[in-house]
Amino acid sequence: MASNATDVLIIQYNATNVLDLQDASHNLTNDTSQDAFPTIIATALPNIVKTMEPVLANSYLQSSLNFFFFGTVLETGRRLWQFLMDKFTGGFVLTAIFDSSDPAYEWFFSYLNDEKIWSSTREFRVTAKTTSRTWGVNSASNGNDEEGYAEYTPSYDQPQLFKYEGTYCQVTRTKPEGAAHGLGHEDGGQLVLTLYTRNRSVLDNLISHARAQYLKKAKPRLVVHGTDHCGSWCQVTTKARRPLDSLILPTGVKEMLLGDAREFLRSEQWYADAGIQHKRGYLLYGPPGTGKSSTIHALAGELDLEIYALSLSANGLDDAGLSRLIGSTPAHSIILIEDIDCAFPSREEKKKQKEAKEKGIVLAETQSRITLSGLLNVIDGVSSEEGRLLFATTNYVNRLDPALLRAGRMDVKIHYKMSTQDQISNLFKRFYPARKEEAATPSDKKARRISDLELTPPPTPSTLPADSTATDPNPTSDTASPKFAVDTTPIYPPRLPQATVDQLAERFASLVPQNKFTVAELQGYLLTVKTRPYEAVEGVVKWMKEVEEERERMQREKEEEEKREEEEEKKEKEEQEKAEKKEKEEQEKTEKKDKAEDDEKKEKAEDDEKKEE
Repeated sequence: MASNATDVLIIQYNATNVLDLQDASHNLTNDTSQDAFPTIIATALPNIVKTMEPVLANSYLQSSLNFFFFGTVLETGRRLWQFLMDKFTGGFVLTAIFDSSDPAYEWFFSYLNDEKIWSSTREFRVTAKTTSRTWGVNSASNGNDEEGYAEYTPSYDQPQLFKYEGTYCQVTRTKPEGAAHGLGHEDGGQLVLTLYTRNRSVLDNLISHARAQYLKKAKPRLVVHGTDHCGSWCQVTTKARRPLDSLILPTGVKEMLLGDAREFLRSEQWYADAGIQHKRGYLLYGPPGTGKSSTIHALAGELDLEIYALSLSANGLDDAGLSRLIGSTPAHSIILIEDIDCAFPSREEKKKQKEAKEKGIVLAETQSRITLSGLLNVIDGVSSEEGRLLFATTNYVNRLDPALLRAGRMDVKIHYKMSTQDQISNLFKRFYPARKEEAATPSDKKARRISDLELTPPPTPSTLPADSTATDPNPTSDTASPKFAVDTTPIYPPRLPQATVDQLAERFASLVPQNKFTVAELQGYLLTVKTRPYEAVEGVVKWMKEVEEERERMQREKEEEEKREEEEEKKEKEEQEKAEKKEKEEQEKTEKKDKAEDDEKKEKAEDDEKKEE
């Protein structure tokens, strides 16, 4: 009914309005006086207003007008507020963005974690604790493990307010692009810091404080950075620092490496004055298991440097990405490229591949998108970075291109060989340290000759001295563990006198021939008898025999495999030659047949010509 009434009113309004306008137009046409127009308007306006009164009194129209009016006021107020806020934030607020691929991200996240700024967060991402560092709020622990077994990482887009030096700050962790597109990349993203102040020094002090606190916290452990699938420094792994004394190398190698690296780090100004690029390259080459990677880890811990491990075969990494990665590493850091020979073939291998391709043999090619020129450019080209220590390792130095080996790219080259007598003896002493309170004297060392040393059976806890048991010297409980229960009691080697350890080490080194086994192989054997030094000496001959038999077996299998491949290649070559010969014979037959047919046609044509004549 209301709708019908409204329609009637509108129709009435339209009809009346049309009549008034028609009368006004008729009067205006008939009246040529200029003063008649205001009179006509004054006469028609009251009728128009009177006609619109029912329409204006309609509740639906009034509500629509009210909504339109208040909506306009609210939108105008919102835009005015946004304008004022933009002016305020532009002049009175500082904003800093920390990207996960930059070291400053680690500094600031460590500061937020130490200062318990994330403590009020109510949304977390829980992951099992690993060596990969994820800056969590805290760790879930069973009461015995101080570090816990789970990580609580704050969720994304959860702003947190805190105060620094009397200034209010707000931090928000944003979601990375990979997670938004379902790529499974949950770590990373950005930290957006907002400081409600115009003083830039507050931001400078905060970053300096965060960096100093981070370096202090990270000092007890070695930090190793890796790349993610996007080609950025993202993955961070922490490891216990390895003492340089625990590194078993030939005499003088550790001292030379450490002294050279320290001198380089102190010589930045000298390099600048001399006009030489401040960079240093080290190439460690030799058989696997000789201690190349261990040397780099121990050296990084000794120099308080972080390692940036770079894989040249990473997916999607090209020359431009390599240059970007190297450029984003901080000064006074170690860039590590392991197995550099696997990245791309040398010039000799390229020549072999070309020759094989010409013969129709397809060889496997490298999958790396990095070129040799791109790698050389980041090492010592125009785009190379200074202040870094570059370490490269390889098992086969003869596979490297000579351009990589020249001075200025690889300044120090160290050949790692099989274990020497000194290395074998020092490795044994590291596994079985002597009692510290008892120092060896010359008379103790000469008390018994090595040939007279008895190789007694493995000592048991009942036969060992009270201070040299193979378990924790300070056990927490004397009760036996229940059946099938996991024994978590720490294991310790027996603490023998220094003279005994020296004699055992000398005997062990005399039984193992030098330049035949790697340190890793000997270490693997000693790990099987880590609490039984006498058994380690007694069983090393048997172990060496087993290793030799294993090597011979693997060598035979390798030779058989090579022989089989040669036979298969020879067979394929013979089959290919037979196929080519058969194809050639068929082609010759076809050519002879075609020639015979052509001759026959030619003779026939000549006969026809003669007959016509």
